[in-house]
Formats: sequence, structure tokens, C-alpha cells
Amino acid sequence: MSSFRTPAGRLTAIAIVATIVFAAALIMLPVLMMMNAATVSSSDDGTGETCLPTAVAGGRTLSLDSEQLRNAGTIIRTGRSLGVPTRGLVVGIATALQESVLRNLSGGDRDSVGLFQQRTGWGTFQQRTDPATAATMFYTGGSAGQPGLLDITEWRSMSVTDAAQAVQRSAFPFAYAKWEPLATSLVRSVVGDVSLGCDAVGAALPDGAVGDMLRVALAQQGDPYLFGATGPDFFDCSGLIVYSWRMAGYQLSVRTADQMYRISTPLRAGEERPGDLLFGDFNGRVRGGAGHVMIVVRPGLALQAPHSGDVVKLSRYTGTASSGAWAAYRAAP
Repeated sequence: MSSFRTPAGRLTAIAIVATIVFAAALIMLPVLMMMNAATVSSSDDGTGETCLPTAVAGGRTLSLDSEQLRNAGTIIRTGRSLGVPTRGLVVGIATALQESVLRNLSGGDRDSVGLFQQRTGWGTFQQRTDPATAATMFYTGGSAGQPGLLDITEWRSMSVTDAAQAVQRSAFPFAYAKWEPLATSLVRSVVGDVSLGCDAVGAALPDGAVGDMLRVALAQQGDPYLFGATGPDFFDCSGLIVYSWRMAGYQLSVRTADQMYRISTPLRAGEERPGDLLFGDFNGRVRGGAGHVMIVVRPGLALQAPHSGDVVKLSRYTGTASSGAWAAYRAAP
């Protein structure tokens, strides 16, 4: 079996895979056994192209300008200074996208102002229209005792829209959900110091269980790797997958990368879809099996928790098939 090269130069054998059996359900994920040389690299394409990040949310196309990106950075950096986990940063950005489209508004509904459209009870006009102060209040609470995100019991186990609603108490409680993919990409751009480029990764994910799983997984970007961890703030490679499916409502019947590999079905190159898996590190840490796994976000782009000292992040992968290099088959469900 050939190998692929990580940015650090480590050589690892690779395969993209398919069928995963859950304790509660069987979900068929078409995939591929990659036996040729493939490359994994960072998600920055290196083109140097200058353009505004653009995303589609709720049927609306949004291009983010420098003011919006600056405000997003303030919300994220403020949260990090307070020790807010990555998922909490995503909640903060999704909330501000819904409330103000990341603009520091001087007015709004009734007496609401600022990035989070906080009302008078939260603080003075100056406090609510100062991005860093407004973000701090969103995370830690208002001056009159309004609960912030960190005050909400079990917020880490809530969906992004439910966590945002627990703070905002909006008349439109489900409106925050559509912003989660873009919020995730914005957090990744700051936490991972990765350029958004011309589109926000994750802005268009599949519907249904796979899309739900991927939204959870993408929200973990920036969280540290820890061997044996299955979340919510630390992950190993397979633990990220177990956690993401669990939060999407499915309990996996397997735990490790090798266990996932052994119940998965290889298919032809180019047939991978969002939610499929990339297996690697064959005959390394696990003798005769797979020692690493990544999640396909879209063909050419995968999410992984790489190793100790690194964080959950997006990586590009490429490969070129040679004659007879692909082994394709599918097991019956």
C-alpha cells in the first residue's frame, strides 16, 4: 500500500471508507479504498487570491467585509480570554450573525443595540456598543443579573441554536441554527489562523443526519487533541467521530479508528461524499489495521484531530489513481 504525506512530512497509508454500524441505526456511507499516493495538507490553498468570504445561510447570500470580520475576531478573542471552549465561540458568532449580521448597530428593536442587540438592562449604551464588552456580557451575563452563556446549565450539550436562545430569549428561537456553518468557519479562521479564502467552509452541508453530524464536528475546530478523549473539549481522531454522531442523535457501536475501518466498505476513487471517512496510519500504532481516521467534509477536504500537541482542524487531501490501484466493493447492510 502506498502512502500520503502530512504537512509535517510523516508518511501514512490511507483509505477512504464507508459503512458504519450504529447501536441505534445503520447508516450507509459510500466510500473508497485509496491505495495510491495521496497528499494531506493545510486547508489554505495558497493562491493568494483576495476576495470577501461569502456564504449562503437561510437562502441569503452574505459577503463579509472588514468591519464584520473585525467584529467576529473581537467576539472570538474575547471568548478565548475568558476560557470559553470552541463550541461556545461558535454560539457567540452565530448569535451575533443573527442579531446584527456582525455589525455594531446603534439601534434596533425597541432599545436593543450592538452586536448582540442587548437591551438596556444588560448595561449602558456605551457597554452594549463596545464589541469586547458586549461579547463579555454575552458569555458571562449582564449587569442586572441576566445569565450569560457560561451560566447556562448544560449549554455544552445543547445545539448551537438552543444555547444561543437560552441567552438571548428571542422571539425567533430557531433562527440561529442557519448561521452555525459560517460561525464555525469564522472561529476556525481565528483559532486556527487559517484564511477563509473566498468561501466559508461548511456553509453548505448536506441535509439530514450526516449534515447534523458534520455541523457538530466542524464546531470542534481548535479543540486540543487528547488520546482517548471523546469530547466535549478534547478529542482523539475517532473520539471526534463518536462525539459528533452522538450529538447528532446516534450512538456508535464502535470506538476506535481500526474498529471503524474493519466494518467499513471501500468504493472507487472519487465517490467519497461528506461524512465519509479517510483511514490511515496502517500497520503503524495498530498492527495490521488503521491507526488514524478523518471525516470527509467535501471531496478534497477532511476534518481531523491529528495527534498530541495539535488541534481539531481541516486538512486538504489529494490523490491520483494509477492503473489497478483502486479496490472497490460494498458489503451488504
